[in-house]
Amino acid sequence: MATTSRNRIERLEAELQFRFWVRHKRWLDSLSIDELKAYAETGQYPGRPEPPPGMSPIDNMEREELRKLWKEEEQTWSGRNREEMVFFCLHGHWPERACGTECMNTQEREREIRFHCGANNV
Repeated sequence: MATTSRNRIERLEAELQFRFWVRHKRWLDSLSIDELKAYAETGQYPGRPEPPPGMSPIDNMEREELRKLWKEEEQTWSGRNREEMVFFCLHGHWPERACGTECMNTQEREREIRFHCGANNV
């Protein structure tokens, strides 16, 4: 009986995480470039309401497509520690990939991100 309850709770938690991801993805899709930059730099959501239905590309996707996309995104981020995520924010790629011409790291960007992430000793 405990296993059945635990499984049900795990399924409900996964469903809640999925629904949160869909709402967050729709919200991100609705932001302008300037709003995305401000969100990336400060971590503060712009003061705007949730976008109406039909305003995001994912609004036209089937649930199974969305779940697949969610699981892929979860795998991308799972197992990453704080230092790796800060590196990703600074460089635009994961640490295991060498910095190349597409690397976005600059001293000014590094100062801003470290300040906003509270990652002064990373």
